This record gives sequence, structure tokens and C-alpha cells, in this order.
Amino acid sequence: MLTWLKHLRQRWENWCGDRDMEEAIRKHLSENGYYGRTAKFRNVRIVAVQRPGWLQVFRFDVTARQVPAEADSEIADPPPVYHDLYGLVKDDIRHKINVVRVFDCEDERRSLFARWSEDMICLRGAHGLKDA
Repeated sequence: MLTWLKHLRQRWENWCGDRDMEEAIRKHLSENGYYGRTAKFRNVRIVAVQRPGWLQVFRFDVTARQVPAEADSEIADPPPVYHDLYGLVKDDIRHKINVVRVFDCEDERRSLFARWSEDMICLRGAHGLKDA
């Protein structure tokens, strides 16, 4: 029973909850050299919001498989290469705009978050991206 509850909690923590945003992230990954349809999301959290709530910034971590380059296609069956990426989504509900960015380095995500979240209400603590 405890194992099942842990599994349920993990699924809840990694659940995106917004189909349009999830599709935008998967499309962005596919356009940038990854298999977006099979990417595994973790820690999808809202980290900033602008009143009255139409403009929101979300953070997420994702593990995505890289599409083999054309030069690598000479190998009959190249081994899969997975990358852990750090991302941000700027979601404007009024205009139905999702701006997605993914980074190899968490510091780059923090830098973009600082620009995007200016004059917004930001989440602090373990899941936030702002320094105390």
C-alpha cells in the first residue's frame, strides 16, 4: 500500500495538468532535435504569475532522447542518447501564447527566469527559481 501511495505521489508531482502547454513543450523539443513525444516530464510547477493570473511562468525538468544526427546514421543502430534538460514556459492565457525554452544548464534557466518574472509574483522555497 505504501509503495502504491509513493507511486501515486510521484505521478502527481510529474503531471503537467495543461494539455496545451504539454503539447507546446513536446513540439518545441521535436523542433530542436529531440523526440518530443516520448519525453518524460518532472517537477512541472508554476513559479511566477502576474495579476490577475493571465500571464504565468512555469518551470519543468525533462529527460528527452536526442535524434541521431545525419553523420551518425552510418552506424546501423546507434545507441540512444538521453539529455536532462531544464525548461521554462511563459504562458499568456489571453492570447493563447506559449513561449517555451529549454536549457542544458540550470543557471541559464535562472537567468531567463529573472528576466521573464520581473514585476511578477514569484514562488519562493524549494520549487521556486528566485534566490531568497
